[in-house]
Amino acid sequence: MRDGLVRLAALAASFILLGLPAGAEAGATAPAVYLTFNGIDNYVEVPSSPQLSLSSAGLTIAVWMRPDSLTFTKTEGSLASQQYVHWFGKGQDSQQEFTFRMYSLTQPGPRQNRISFYAFKLEGGRGCGSYFQDPIKPGQWLQVVGVVDQSVSMVSIYKNGQLRHSDSYASLTPAPQPGSAPLRIGSKDLSSYFKGAIGPIWIWNRPLSASEIGGLFSSGTVPQRGLVAAYPMNEGTGTTIHDSVGNHNGSISGATWGQGSGSIGAGGGQSGGGC
Repeated sequence: MRDGLVRLAALAASFILLGLPAGAEAGATAPAVYLTFNGIDNYVEVPSSPQLSLSSAGLTIAVWMRPDSLTFTKTEGSLASQQYVHWFGKGQDSQQEFTFRMYSLTQPGPRQNRISFYAFKLEGGRGCGSYFQDPIKPGQWLQVVGVVDQSVSMVSIYKNGQLRHSDSYASLTPAPQPGSAPLRIGSKDLSSYFKGAIGPIWIWNRPLSASEIGGLFSSGTVPQRGLVAAYPMNEGTGTTIHDSVGNHNGSISGATWGQGSGSIGAGGGQSGGGC
């Protein structure tokens, strides 16, 4: 009995070291159907809607993403050593809201393949966000979740069901609020483009709890309360991704459908954030 408990404890510890919740491997499944983006000019555009913006409670966005390269061609950023792409976001001039970002691998740049989630005030400028910076292998899937909690002015990022960092955006004045920019996948404002694949996406008009996000990854349990958009990405053909919850369908520009099983990236690293 004692030996069995020791083995279970060791197994749980190994999952923690890998950056995964205990038992996650048994249930977590990488997407089988998805869209691939060439990193040059591919994106999906969903028309703006109040339901896809920050609510008075906040917002949660969960995305399966697969970087297929550690460097990107169409990047942005003021420093040569800190170039990045926005691979999912809602924002444009004077209508900035939120974005997911991934840094291109630049030696000896300090933000090598960092993945971030940011919230902005509408006028733009410096945002507030959280990040994780782990070793990434091209072709491996990650489930990334960004959370904005208006009640405590916090933005958080999760990787594969685990909270990696939370940061305050209380210093943003005015606070983040709804805007009129379209939601884009594979880009944010057509200034930079992601190279890789993006699978199912879910959007809630509230901050999900840590346990809900853990269950979404480990067992695929999708919380229904506050779910305002869901993109199963199971069409496999055509030029539209369909929202199975609302009517927020997206038009595909250049991205192509892909199929096939894949592995889920593991491993830990540093994390942080700020404004």
